[in-house]
Amino acid sequence: MLFRTLPRRTAVLLTAATLAAATACSSPTGTDAEASAAASPSRSTYGTQTPLVGNSNYGAIGLTATTLSIKAEAGTVRTDELGVTFIQPRVDESADLTVRRALWDGTEAWSATVPVPDGAADMQAQLSLDPAIGVVSVWFSGPDAPSEDGAIILRNTDAMANQVTWLDVETGRAVSEDLMVSAFDLAGASVRTNEDFVGAIVMEDESTTSGVLHVDADLTLGGSAWGELISAEGDFQLSGVSQWNSVPLFTLVDKNDDSNNIVQLGSTELLTADSDAIRYIPGPTHLGLKHNEDLWLVDGTGGVTTVDTSACELGNNHLYPTISDTALYTGLARVSLADQSVECLADIAPTPDAKIAGEFSDGALLLTSALSNAQVRGTWLVPADRSEAVELDSLGPVEVHADHIVSIVDGSDSTFVDVYDYRDLLPAQQ
Repeated sequence: MLFRTLPRRTAVLLTAATLAAATACSSPTGTDAEASAAASPSRSTYGTQTPLVGNSNYGAIGLTATTLSIKAEAGTVRTDELGVTFIQPRVDESADLTVRRALWDGTEAWSATVPVPDGAADMQAQLSLDPAIGVVSVWFSGPDAPSEDGAIILRNTDAMANQVTWLDVETGRAVSEDLMVSAFDLAGASVRTNEDFVGAIVMEDESTTSGVLHVDADLTLGGSAWGELISAEGDFQLSGVSQWNSVPLFTLVDKNDDSNNIVQLGSTELLTADSDAIRYIPGPTHLGLKHNEDLWLVDGTGGVTTVDTSACELGNNHLYPTISDTALYTGLARVSLADQSVECLADIAPTPDAKIAGEFSDGALLLTSALSNAQVRGTWLVPADRSEAVELDSLGPVEVHADHIVSIVDGSDSTFVDVYDYRDLLPAQQ
């Protein structure tokens, strides 16, 4: 993996890994570069690396080389508007982890070594992100011990090793801590978390939660007992759990009343819904909430704004919206985070099953449809002036960040990331 290295800021790292050409990434040989130039002599290619996952459809629209191509441990890739944080694959499971941070243009921002806790060598390395504070957590998940009554223990979470390391995604500064030291104050006997939670749920026993641990932007761990957070009356079960802007985010499901399901951010009740099918969309500046046709935005102060969705039917085809630092995208609706205005692309979209994958700095939008029906599967570019959508060869599921098209492919043992510069796409459309 070849990176252009930025000057390192002053930071406290557990161990600074030496910058080397890693087997996780690749860049083209001179022969490859010459062949690429010969194939399209009139074009300047911003990408310089050879994609790790071959896709002829990308090449057909000008995306022949990447600005960044990486191979990561399975499921350990977290993206944001500025770049990607990932865990480099290990040959030896007992070896220390190497966590890397790369910007979308291929620059490596930092790398850090994270020791594997005692007893965690056979556990799965995991990476979680709070995008609002720019903090990732490195933790290790393992199977649950068999329950005597066969009960499912706190769904949407995994058992975890006690030792966790947090890293600031901007600087690489790292802090490690044994969660059980803090969990002990909350009557905890074990801890659990998931890929959306950089803290942990504290368990008193296998079926009873006693508190929550969460980390802030300074990598300082805090804790709260459930009694301090939950004021609602009723028999509630903890459902979805996450963290946003340093604060635990969760859904409480009333076991006796299906219409009384509460979404909470810390001790603040954000809303009550008639089912627990509420989708969280955490972003760098706002949190989005979607429930059927209803949509809400939460700002950094915890203030909730109801979005008027009458301009565009949201539908249930796309249950998981996406969000950037400027807009939220759900189906064919673009919601501005600045003024909560809604732009609907239903009239110009080539199929009602398309969704907005993201937006480029020139105002153009990328639409994708990933249905199994080949007749409607595809990718389209909607110009900034919202003239007719330009059909592209299908790119499959992709993300859009900072004028880059990001392809993430999960394998059984590894996750592959190929990053293409949007400018390489444009000459094919002119």
